[in-house]
Amino acid sequence: MNIQVFQQTEIDSFSLKNFFQIYFKMATYWTENASKFLSRMEDKISHFPLDNQIIPCLSTQDIVEISGGPGSGKTELLYHLIICCILPEIPWRDIQLVGLNKRVTFIDNDLHFNLFRLIKILEKRIRFQLSLENCTVSRSEMSSFIDDRLKLLDIYKCSNCDEFINILRYIEIVPNQKILLIVDGVTSFYWSSKLRMAHPSSKIPDVFSIITSLVKNISKSCSLPVIVTKRKLVQSSNYDRTMLPAAWRNTITKQLELVHNGLIENAVNVIVHDIRSEVKIKCAISSYGFKVCH
Repeated sequence: MNIQVFQQTEIDSFSLKNFFQIYFKMATYWTENASKFLSRMEDKISHFPLDNQIIPCLSTQDIVEISGGPGSGKTELLYHLIICCILPEIPWRDIQLVGLNKRVTFIDNDLHFNLFRLIKILEKRIRFQLSLENCTVSRSEMSSFIDDRLKLLDIYKCSNCDEFINILRYIEIVPNQKILLIVDGVTSFYWSSKLRMAHPSSKIPDVFSIITSLVKNISKSCSLPVIVTKRKLVQSSNYDRTMLPAAWRNTITKQLELVHNGLIENAVNVIVHDIRSEVKIKCAISSYGFKVCH
């Protein structure tokens, strides 16, 4: 018995000593892992200063829904956001153009995207900034600079929901080159897909549920903000919001509604209403594009 007690005491003493050694080592390991984990999370979810007036506090995992009637300026706002993203972060010819120098993937479901309009707005914005510093550039130099900026823009055009879903699946698996995903017309194929599902021989799942799942997964796994425009499916605004599945409504983190507010001189006045914060911003659309009225 004594031997057994002695051996047990020796083991207990040895175990206690080693327990504290292992504990402190593990505590250090846990601390390091926790700090690394928090660092990774901060890298994964970070501020994305696209336009702090129109979309304040945008993060890399936000999904923003922009709605509005025909002619309310949804596509014009997208041109503005694209330009904010692709302009350089560092000065060009000693002029600060206040851009992010980030890549944009643009999916055009409504087929409203006009590349010439985008280029015209981009050039006017650059020349305006240059004029503030009494700086001029040649046509060829400007053209070369714009061509270089447009290399950061990828455009996909879709004519049906199958193409849209396939492009989303492709974006989900391609190497991490995408930074901002924009979809013009996320509900463009809503009714056509509903008609197809209503066919007696149809056994396909709800198309918008697939789209919701893909958009959510792209934002989370790729850590990029997603901005979509949504046309009204019916006239009633209250009923329109409930037509899309609850999964989609829960996925959206920010909601903007654009309201046409008349014409003044050569500009279209638009109210940008942040539905969740109830903040309303007066904006205008002119030959210089979409801008906030100060």
